[in-house]
Amino acid sequence: MKKNGWVFLFSAALLAGCGAQEAETNTNEAAPAKEEQASVSEEMTFVYPATLEEAVAAEGNWWEKVEDGELTDEDKDSIVQQIGEIDEAETDEESRQAAVSKLLFDTFHPELPPINEFTPQEKLSLDEIDSASNIKLNGREVKEHVNVAILLDASGSMKAEIDGKSRMTIAKEAISQFAANLPEQTNVSLSVYGHKGTGSDTDKGLSCGAIEEVYPLGTYEESAFNQSVETPQASGWTPISAALVKAGDTLTAASAGKEATNVIYVVSDGKETCDGDPAETAKQLAESDIQAIINVIGFSIEDADQAALKAVADAAEGEFIEAKNEQELKAEFEKSNDAMTDWINWRNAHTSDAINQKNSDVTDLINLKNKFVNRMIEYKNTSVNLLIAANNEFDLDPDVYDGVRNDLEEYYETIKGLAEEDYEAKRNKVENDYDDVRNEIDTQYESNTGE
Repeated sequence: MKKNGWVFLFSAALLAGCGAQEAETNTNEAAPAKEEQASVSEEMTFVYPATLEEAVAAEGNWWEKVEDGELTDEDKDSIVQQIGEIDEAETDEESRQAAVSKLLFDTFHPELPPINEFTPQEKLSLDEIDSASNIKLNGREVKEHVNVAILLDASGSMKAEIDGKSRMTIAKEAISQFAANLPEQTNVSLSVYGHKGTGSDTDKGLSCGAIEEVYPLGTYEESAFNQSVETPQASGWTPISAALVKAGDTLTAASAGKEATNVIYVVSDGKETCDGDPAETAKQLAESDIQAIINVIGFSIEDADQAALKAVADAAEGEFIEAKNEQELKAEFEKSNDAMTDWINWRNAHTSDAINQKNSDVTDLINLKNKFVNRMIEYKNTSVNLLIAANNEFDLDPDVYDGVRNDLEEYYETIKGLAEEDYEAKRNKVENDYDDVRNEIDTQYESNTGE
């Protein structure tokens, strides 16, 4: 009966027509020739590799022939004949089984890729960039979809001039420039409020209800946006709270079912005059599902109105910026844009680098594993096919045949399993390193856009 396990005793002295001189074998050339396999007379041990390191270090004499498709019928017949002669030797079945296993191993074992030596790349080093903007994104991560709603005060006080230009004209120019430089794929809308009626008490109802989205939320189109900016004229009262409510409704609809960052910019030269509570409205929007980021730009405001506008920004944990003239207003919009653009670009670039590094490591690992497994399959199939051929020709001892085949299958499954375990461990490290880098990117991004 066959011996269990992978350790066999077998006679391995090869006696050729060399007299008393022992034949030397070049392991880089060929398997033992048929005429050299004359008898088995000396006990030895044979152990299949038990680790990846041992398996990777082993290579059969004819592996290159197998890999290159150059194993000839004569080569195959030589091995079949040797298996038959070993089985007919006058020795116990364990020794014959061991001799056949060693013959196949020494002849066909593959050159295995060193998956055990693979080391993933070092984690990315994150570069820092300057973020000097006074407008914050409240430390919140900018998500896949970005919606920016601009609310422009069109009350009568916006007719006042600064250096020969009305506040309304200056605000329109600054908003046009801001929208034109928003990050690509950002959705933007422009709403005006208080642009109907007059500042008289009789027109208060009309003016306070005048809130119009003149550029519906969508991607920026220069001609359409500029036309929308030019149309409204400064006219009546200041319904900031109602304008915030409408902007919130628009952003809520746009964010449904999406991961979105929603930013509202309020541009005004004065406080609420339509009996609303914009600070409370801003607080509710910031705490709602859309988590609105609300920043208020007070443009050429009176000291008495500054506290009221600042309270709107504070209620939403947003930023209040005072711009006294055209240059300051445009500068604040530019800072806001730069902050968003720089950090979005920084995050996207490093995220792309992290993805590329992960994909590179995973691809290398997959290729190593596939090459490893495919070569082990080729070794097993080549050995089994020749064993079957020998059995068909010589009617091998069933115990020898079954023992060789079963131990070969067990070795194949064991080494393949070790390779797959090694692959999974290293792939998990690659994935974990990627997650760590992504978290570092997001943390640094949030820190710099919120400080």
